[in-house]
Amino acid sequence: MNIKNHHEHRDSSHSKKALKLAIGATAGILVIEVIGGVWTNSLALLSDAAHVFMDLLSFILSYTAILLAERPISDTRTFGWHRLEVFAAIINGLTVFLIAFAIFWHALKRLVQPEEILSMEMLGIALFGLLVNLFVIWKLHPHLENDVNVRSAFLHAVGDALASCAVVLSGGIILATKNNAIDPIAAIFVSLIIVFSAFRIFKDSVHILLEGVPKGLDRGLIIEEVESLSGKNSVRDLHVWNICSHICALSMHVTLSDEKMREQKFILQKIDTILQKKFNIIHSTVQIESEEWLRR
Repeated sequence: MNIKNHHEHRDSSHSKKALKLAIGATAGILVIEVIGGVWTNSLALLSDAAHVFMDLLSFILSYTAILLAERPISDTRTFGWHRLEVFAAIINGLTVFLIAFAIFWHALKRLVQPEEILSMEMLGIALFGLLVNLFVIWKLHPHLENDVNVRSAFLHAVGDALASCAVVLSGGIILATKNNAIDPIAAIFVSLIIVFSAFRIFKDSVHILLEGVPKGLDRGLIIEEVESLSGKNSVRDLHVWNICSHICALSMHVTLSDEKMREQKFILQKIDTILQKKFNIIHSTVQIESEEWLRR
C-alpha cells in the first residue's frame, strides 16, 4: 500500500510540474501575442491570443483539479471541491465565446476595408507562439498515461498549435503577397475554432451539472457486465454521473437469487473490480437485495 501511494504521489508531482511549466509558458505567449497583435495591428494574432487564453484557463483548471484531488473530504463536502472545476469551465467557455464573437465582428469589417499589417513582425511573433506551443506539447506528452487532467491539457495544446499554424501561414502569405485581407480571414478561421471549442466546453459542463451519463460510458454495457455475475434482469435503479470531468460515480440495486445470496460478498467484490477496471468508476454504491426479500 505504501509503495502504491508513493508511486501515485510521484506521478501527481510530475504532472503538476509539467502543468505549472505549461501555465508559465502559455501565460508568457498570451502576453506577447496580445501586445504583438496590438503593435502589428493583426486580428489573426489577437484571435490566436484568445485561443491561448482559453487554453491557459484549461491548464489552470487541470492543475487545480489535481490539487483538489489531493485535499481531504469534509463532513460538509463529501466529494470535496471537485465540482468547482465545472463552474470554472462554464465561465471559461462563455468568456472566450464573447471574445471570439468580438474578434469575428471586427474581422468582418476589416474584410470590407483591410488595414495595414506589420507582416514581418506578425510572422515572427506567430512563429514564436507556435514554438512555445510545441514546447508545451513536448513537456506534457510523457505524462499522458498518468493523469486524465494532463491528457485534457495536452489536447488543448495540440489545438492551440494548429491554430498557431494557421496564423503563421497567414503571416507568410501576407509577407509574400502584401494582401492584408488574409489577416481577417485567418482571424475568422481561428475564431470559428474558438467558438467550436468553447461550445463543446460549455455543453460538456452543463451535461455534468445535469448529472448525465459520463461521455464514453455505455449504461447498457455496465448492466450487461454486472448481470453476467448477478443474473438476468437483476440490476435496477442504476445511476451513473460525473462529479467533475475525470471522476465518475455510480449507484445501483442488484437483486440476487436465494442461491447466489451465499456468494454475495464475492459477487460484490467482482462488481467493484469490473466497475474500476473496465469503466474507471471508483466511487460506487451497490445495494445487494435478495429475491426473497422482494417477495415479502
